[in-house]
Formats: sequence, C-alpha cells, structure tokens
Amino acid sequence: MISIRQMLLVAGMLAAVPALAGPLVVRAAGPSAAQFKPGQRLADAPVTLKAGDSIVVLDARGTRSFSGPGTFSLAAPSAAAGDVAFADLLIQKPARRARIGAVRATGQDQGPPSPPGVWTLDIRASDTVCTLDPANIALWRADTAAAQTLTITRDDGATATLTFGAGQATAALPAAVAGRPGALTIKGSKTAVTLTVKQVAAAADVEALGMTLVEAGCQSQFQRLAVNTLQN
Repeated sequence: MISIRQMLLVAGMLAAVPALAGPLVVRAAGPSAAQFKPGQRLADAPVTLKAGDSIVVLDARGTRSFSGPGTFSLAAPSAAAGDVAFADLLIQKPARRARIGAVRATGQDQGPPSPPGVWTLDIRASDTVCTLDPANIALWRADTAAAQTLTITRDDGATATLTFGAGQATAALPAAVAGRPGALTIKGSKTAVTLTVKQVAAAADVEALGMTLVEAGCQSQFQRLAVNTLQN
C-alpha cells in the first residue's frame, strides 16, 4: 500500500515537471504583431490570428509560417526536416566546407544575401555572434568583386591579417586571433566592425539550438537558422 508520504512525494515531483512549451517566435507582422516578440516561447496552445496577421515559428521540426485570419494549432504534425543539410545546421564545419544552408525557395524575394548555414559569421556590421568552436570560425563577406585585406584585433591585443581573394566569400579566422571567445575588431572596410563572439554548447535539435542562440543574444544567427529550416 502506498503511504501518504509516498503520495505527497509523487505529487511534488509531478508539480515540479514544467508544462510542455510551444515553439519559438521568429517574426510576426500585422495587427497582432506586438503579441509575438522574436525569440518568445509560445504556449503549446492554438493561436488565433486576425486578417493581415502572419507569424513564423521555430520548433524541433523546423520553421513554419501561419497567416490569418484563423485559429492554428502550432503543435500540428508536420514533416520532419531530417535531411543531411538540416542535420549539418547543428554542427560547425571548417570554412572550406561552409556551403550548407542555402535559402530555400519560397517564391518571394529573399532580400540581401546572407552567410551560408548558421555558424559562418557576417562581417558587414557589429554584432553578438555565437560559435561552437572558437578555433574553427569562418568569416563571410557579401561583396566578393575584388580582393580585400582585413586587420583583425582580438580584445587581448592579438592581431592578424586576413586576405579574401577576388570572388572569395568565406575565409577561416586566422589562428592568431582564434581559439577563444571575446571581441574581434575588424578593419579594412569602410567602417570598423566588432564581433562579440560567445561560445555555446552543441544542441540536440533545431529548437534547442534556436533557444541557445536567443539566450546568448545571437539574434541574427537565430533568424538565419529559421530561414534555413523553413518548411515549404
């Protein structure tokens, strides 16, 4: 027979289990947009959208979009994005192999170019960025028309130069300034850029990775993760 003490213990354990949470908000537009902030964790419950509303969410199955008017179950079954490219988003590869994560066609203007995958770092503007392995960082530039030499200074004073050849978009961060998180100041373009590099742990799935990026303040990479896992 179960004692009262055992029953209370089980009840306490059940109360300590958190309620199932819903997906993460990537972006929202329309009359209800103020209710949905990027990176916000939604309840695992239907969402009602008004006419003109749209919301993009990210969970372990990838990124999905919904448009109003209507009520939508965000937990509805959907195809798992389990292909090789999808799995590659969870790991960090050498710069010479940073080719995954091309934007999937949606029939709409994709906007300005962006780095491949999640882990290649954009040098166009100062930002907080995340890496799994500080010794294996790839940098990306949008304008590849001409060769370009950059001077990179780490916050501890270490300095190195990096040269992009004409037509080259990605290059490995020089070893002299790699290997640890911290601030990297990059000069050689019109304005100096500072990338504040944070090291994060590997994630089990896309949803966990999304939450990791949000919590670390790496919003631009969170947005790229969402684009690269968009379910058509």
